[in-house]
This record gives sequence, C-alpha cells and structure tokens, in this order.
Amino acid sequence: MIFNRIRSALLISVQKSYIKEFDININTINVARARITAMAFVGIELLVLVASCIIKGGRMLTTPDIYYTAMYVWFLSVMSVYLFLFSKFRKNVPEHVRAIQAAGLSFTAFALSWCAGISLLDQLSSGQVIVYTVAILAIAVTPFFKPTAFLTMYLAIHAAFLLLLPYFQKSSGLLFGNIINSTTFLIISWAISYMRYKKLAEDFNYRKTIKEKNDELNRVNKELEEVNQKLETLSRIDSLTGIYNRFMLDRAVKAEWNRCKRNHTPLSVMMIDIDYFKIFNDNYGHQAGDDCIRRVAYALQACTKRSSDTVARYGGDEFAVILPYTEKENASRLAQKMKDTVAELSIPHAYSNVSEKVTISIGVNTVIPSKGDSLEEFIRSADKALYRAKECRNEIVVAEPQHLYEEKASQV
Repeated sequence: MIFNRIRSALLISVQKSYIKEFDININTINVARARITAMAFVGIELLVLVASCIIKGGRMLTTPDIYYTAMYVWFLSVMSVYLFLFSKFRKNVPEHVRAIQAAGLSFTAFALSWCAGISLLDQLSSGQVIVYTVAILAIAVTPFFKPTAFLTMYLAIHAAFLLLLPYFQKSSGLLFGNIINSTTFLIISWAISYMRYKKLAEDFNYRKTIKEKNDELNRVNKELEEVNQKLETLSRIDSLTGIYNRFMLDRAVKAEWNRCKRNHTPLSVMMIDIDYFKIFNDNYGHQAGDDCIRRVAYALQACTKRSSDTVARYGGDEFAVILPYTEKENASRLAQKMKDTVAELSIPHAYSNVSEKVTISIGVNTVIPSKGDSLEEFIRSADKALYRAKECRNEIVVAEPQHLYEEKASQV
C-alpha cells in the first residue's frame, strides 16, 4: 500500500494522447537551456585555464594543480561536444526527442559528477563541498526531468561521492558535516525539481483541458449557429415551394414601399392565382396539387431576374410578386411572361373551363408611393385586380389609379 502511494506520487504524467506533445515541449526547453549552459561552461573553463596559466607562469605545477588542470581540460572538452550536440538537436526538436532526453540526462550526470570530483579534490585543501552542493541545487532548477530519473541520477552519483569522500577527507568532524550538508542539499534539491516538474505537468494538463473545452464550445457554437441559420431560413422559406413565405412577403413589401417612397420611384405588385385549383386538387389528388403549386412557383421564380424582385407564396394556390423600381408597362410585360411560362409547363387540367392545362390569373398594381398613399390600399387594389381577372380566368388585369376609381364611383 505504502509503496503504491509513493509510486503514484512519483509518476507525474499527462493525458496519454498528449504525451508526445508534452515531451516535445519539455525537450524544447531543456535543449535551449543545456545549450546555453554548455556555452557558459566552455567560456568559464577557458577563462579558468587562461587565468591559471597567467598566475602560475612558468612555475612547476604541484600534484593538486595537475589534477585540477586535468579536470578543467576534460570538462572543457566534454562541454564542447555537448555544445555541438545541443546546437544540432535544437534545429529540429521533434525528430530528436529521445536523443535530447538521453543527451540531457548524460550531460546533467556528467556535470554533477565532475563537480563532485572537484569537491573531492577540495577535501585535500579546504575541505569544502560547495562546488558539489551548488551543482546539486543548480541542476534541480535548470532542466525538467521526470522525478524518477532525477532521483535515480542523484542517488547514484551521491552514493559514489559518499563512498569516495572518506579517502579524501581524514577529519571525522569535517567528514560528518560534509555528508550531512551534501545529503540535505540533495533531498531539498530533488524536492524542488519534483515540484517544478509537477507544476509544469499540471499547467500543461490545465491548458489542454481549457483548449479542449474551448474547442468543444466552439464546435457547439458552430452547430448552434448552423441550426439558427437553418431555423432562420425555415422561418423565411415556404416548405412546399422553396420560395419566400407570407412572413417574408410582408417584410419585403413594407421595406420596398418605404424605399420607393423615399426615392419617389414606382413600385409594382402582382397577385397571382392558379385557375380552378380546387377542382384540380379534388380530382387529381393532394399530391398532384402540391406538385402543381411547386412547379408554378418555380416558373414564377424563373421569370424574375433581379435580386430586388420578391416572389412569395401568399397562401394556398396564391402567389405575390414585389417589383421595386418597375413601371406599369414593365410589370404588365412580366405578368404576360409569367402567364406564358406557366402555360408552357403543360400541366394537364381536364376540369378547367378555359384550357386543357393549368393556367393562372394575375392582378397587377403600380404606384409611386407618396405621403398620402396607403400600403394596405396598394395591396387591396392588386387583390381587386386579381378578382376581376378571375372572373374570366387566364387573364391579366392591371389596376387603375385610385382617382379613377373615385371618379367612376361618383358617376354611378
């Protein structure tokens, strides 16, 4: 039980699907820091060697001096190799993840071992372990390694250091103090490295969780937007014919009425009805009736070319067409074209009194809206024209101006 708890505490991980990305991030950081550290070590060792040559001059080197010099030359040589490797790996981290991990651990282990060796040599003179303890702490706060890897490296090097320490330090008091101090530094340093790695993994997991939630939220928002667009389309489009419905017709005619009133331009409207449609529906069936309405709607839509023109299903077998900036003559010509186009569909209608195929009746009204005009009266006049066209069927009736109606009414 205790072993499992310790194991779970040491094994800090990220989600399985993000391990590769996490490793790349860590190694990107490590290779950059290792390169800078190796570069700094090369510069420092060169300065130490130059300074040593200047200070010693031509004097014969003592045995400790020879050891130190050999250590510095060895360290400089190895650091130069690591500097070359890290500079190479840094150019393409994703392709060298494993190599960077191996090089990083070996680089850290070598640097710590070298510092331990220097501290062992220091026992012959000063008895200090400052170089080794500083290296332990510096390594804890510089690279990011898994806690288990860090602990294994620390314990292996520290065990070797403690085994060799008595051979260099003969004073039992200094020996005991160095063992306690170095071991304490190692424990604290490992705890620091553990907390840094854990914080890095937690931050990575947190960022990924936030990103996943943001991606999910964006996906849901996109789906909602698509649904809203579909609903918006459904609210404007007649489901049977695919053209605008009555709701959109009312909006369009109000907008065009106000626009034409502001610009003092003509506005035309057509009210269209399929002749003898109830008899058609009763004899051919509702499915044939729906197909007839659909085909007539397509034909009417095909006759309008301008984006400003609006063709809508008014209700049942009735349609309406809004034509802004259209004079009465042009509206009449378009009405004739629509009438002919529907006739060319050649939809059989054996029960019609005016033709053997489906026909339409059209009422047309055109005005230049002004302050005293009424939109309701404008539509009503077109409706009256359609009513007169339906008296004969398969006809087009153009509404007369309002003042003519008033004159005829006064004459009667």
